[in-house]
Amino acid sequence: MSLSLFSPAAVQSVLLVMILSAVDYCAVFLAVLIDLRSGTLRARREGVPRTSRGYRRTVEKLSGYFVTMLALSVIDALLVLSALLLRVTAGYELPLFPLMTTLGAVGLTLIELKSVMENTRRKSDIMSAARSLSDMLGSKEVRGLVEELKKLKEM
Repeated sequence: MSLSLFSPAAVQSVLLVMILSAVDYCAVFLAVLIDLRSGTLRARREGVPRTSRGYRRTVEKLSGYFVTMLALSVIDALLVLSALLLRVTAGYELPLFPLMTTLGAVGLTLIELKSVMENTRRKSDIMSAARSLSDMLGSKEVRGLVEELKKLKEM
């Protein structure tokens, strides 16, 4: 059996890592959007005017989150490359997974979840945020991404 860095299995594994990383980035982005929505609902409920300063804070937060995610993705790229090289040179079958990016996405998403819960102390607000999340997760794009992941898994 000849091992190659560019074998179909290796390319498929790297593609799957890239897709999983993209899902991580999308999850963080969606969490920030949901938090933005819950914050604007709270501001409206409390009669607080929505200003550009508040929206700018959301953009700055998203920017900071993505810089963090990018740094974690660089670490993952090094880990994945190392695992591929070990697979080719020594025959070790280490799983390829964007561990750091995924852990970062989970952490940032949990932060946003806490923020949403702080913004939505009323049951009606929680239901509205849940409906927004359900609408986003039920979109054609997300369903298409899930289908593509299923196809890749079956290969």
